Amino acid sequence: MMLFGGLQKTTLVDYPGKVAATVFTVGCNFHCPYCHNPELVLPELIKKQPKITEKEILDFLKERQKLLEGICITGGEPAIQPDLIDFVKKVKDLGFLIKIDTNGSCPDVLNNLIEGKLIDYAAMDIKAPKEKYEIFSEDEEIIEKIDKSIELLKQNKIDYEFRTTLVSDILDEQDILAIVDWIKFASHYYLQRFQKSKVLDERFKNAKPWSEQRTNQLLKKIKPYFSECNIR
Repeated sequence: MMLFGGLQKTTLVDYPGKVAATVFTVGCNFHCPYCHNPELVLPELIKKQPKITEKEILDFLKERQKLLEGICITGGEPAIQPDLIDFVKKVKDLGFLIKIDTNGSCPDVLNNLIEGKLIDYAAMDIKAPKEKYEIFSEDEEIIEKIDKSIELLKQNKIDYEFRTTLVSDILDEQDILAIVDWIKFASHYYLQRFQKSKVLDERFKNAKPWSEQRTNQLLKKIKPYFSECNIR
C-alpha cells in the first residue's frame, strides 16, 4: 500500500487544462539541492512528516468523482514506490485522468505505466546537461536511464512535457542549450523559475533565480526546437 506525505485537494495548474488534485509520495532517489519539498526527501524529515494512507486518498477521490477530472502524482519520486502501479490502477478504475511527475530515473516503470495505459500525462524534469547530473544523483547509469525515459516520452503515446528549473548557481545559458540539443524536437519544454522557499541544501537558501530579461532572451533562442516552449 502506498503512503503519501501530502494532498492538495484542488489544483488548476498542476495538470494542464484540468481540474485536479495532487498527491505527494514520500522518498526520492535524487538530492536536488534546491528541492522545495525536503520533508519528502530527507529520511530524518520524512519520519516527522504526517502520513496519509492510500485508503484515505482513494476515499477522498471517490467523494470528488464529479468534481475533479484528474490526479497528479508527484513527490519525492513516485516511480520508486513499489506499489505505484497498483495504486494507479485503482485510481484509473475510478475514472480519473492521471498525470505523473518524474525525474526519469526509472524508465522501466515509466514504460509499464505507458504501455498499460495507466497514465495520461507525464512531466519529466531535465535537471541539467549530462555532465552535471552528478549534482543530483550518484547513480553511475543515470544518463542511460534518463535517455531511455526521454525516448519513451518522445514516442508521443501520451501527452508529456520536459521542464528545467533555472538556478543560476547551477545552470547557465550553455547548459540550457546543451539540454535543448539533448531533447530537441520534443513536443513541450518549459523553463521553470526558481522559487525561493525552503530548500534541501541550506547553501541554496539564497540561490539566485534567473532574471526575467535573461530568461526571455534564452526562450527566443530555443523556441524553434519545440512545438510548445514557454516560461513558468
